[in-house]
Amino acid sequence: MRLTVKHFGYDGKDIYKLTYFRHGNSSSGGFIRNDDEQSDKASSNLYRAKGMIREYALCNPWEWFVTLTLDEKLQDRYNLSGYIHDLGNWIGNYNRKYGVKLKYLLIPEQHKNGAWHMHGLFHDVAPGSIVRNEHGYYDIPYYRNRFGYISLSSIRDGLKTATYITKYVTKSTGGGVNKNEHMFYHSAGLEKAYECGEYTVGAIPEGVFTNDYVGIEWLNSEDELFQRLTQI
Repeated sequence: MRLTVKHFGYDGKDIYKLTYFRHGNSSSGGFIRNDDEQSDKASSNLYRAKGMIREYALCNPWEWFVTLTLDEKLQDRYNLSGYIHDLGNWIGNYNRKYGVKLKYLLIPEQHKNGAWHMHGLFHDVAPGSIVRNEHGYYDIPYYRNRFGYISLSSIRDGLKTATYITKYVTKSTGGGVNKNEHMFYHSAGLEKAYECGEYTVGAIPEGVFTNDYVGIEWLNSEDELFQRLTQI
């Protein structure tokens, strides 16, 4: 059985992800795919999306958890492609206006009525662009005046935030986006984890989360990693 170890640098800490592949060295990440079974493919895509979101969330110095909504008077709430296009233009204008390079990781979420909004993470937000609204929440008028309500919450625990944000990626997320859209969006140049080892092991240790394809284990220090590798 193949085991890969990835290192996630987070806030000066060392976090390691151990992936035990049940089905060999598949280039698809250890998944056995059956093209006649769309549910398998959907599950695979969902799993990869969650993994990449967590990776970006753990490897970058995010400052704000954000919720972006759309006012129907300002933007078509049901057209995700149009919103993504306009939001990209808005980010470019925001960077030029405030002299920053806003970094983002955003996940679209669909209401039951089909309308869209987003949850995600921001870094390098211009301090002068943030205000407290009448309800005591932080927002960015430059966004609110273009699209609708926005809220920002300061991130206190990046590890918990990285875990929490993946809950917004669900089967309904994948079912709601079109083939030219994505389960999540991120700015260019984000840091990623790096693979720091590959091993052959006999079995997945007890207590490790598993599904039909892989076992996943998270360790919080180099000492924990060393102990695990000496056990297997």
